[in-house]
Amino acid sequence: MSQKYNCYENIRAFWWTFAPLLKKFFMNLLPQKHRSVKITEKEELFLQNLFQNGGSVMSAAMDAGYPKGSVGWLKNKLADEIIKRSKNLLATASVKATNKLIEMIDTPEVNRGDDLRLKAAESLLNRVGLGKEETHNHNVQALHGVVLLPAKKGMEING
Repeated sequence: MSQKYNCYENIRAFWWTFAPLLKKFFMNLLPQKHRSVKITEKEELFLQNLFQNGGSVMSAAMDAGYPKGSVGWLKNKLADEIIKRSKNLLATASVKATNKLIEMIDTPEVNRGDDLRLKAAESLLNRVGLGKEETHNHNVQALHGVVLLPAKKGMEING
């Protein structure tokens, strides 16, 4: 009896030791809701510098007062905010792209570089969801037919 009790005590001790680690590991595999990250003034300065200097992360971090070694940590922490602000920037630029498309339609003369501007405007509008919709038709033809057989009947063997 004492050996059985000792075994249960070992299992219980193991469980209470490793349960928090196992829970943390398996919970990270499940989809998580993104928590909003509180942005400090220094991080806000970094984000402003990043969008003003054209996307140079190292330069933006140095101008905000961060050391070189903190650039990777800073990018990881603020990744969701960078994506959110980039989407806003694209949405704002979509107005400019729309106006450029209309201007190109209304102007009869062809200017040098219009084809590139047209492709850029189309690409930007596609990214913000205002471009053409693509549909895919999948036609499948069966190579082999399906044969339905009658139900099996019992067989009697007289012997």
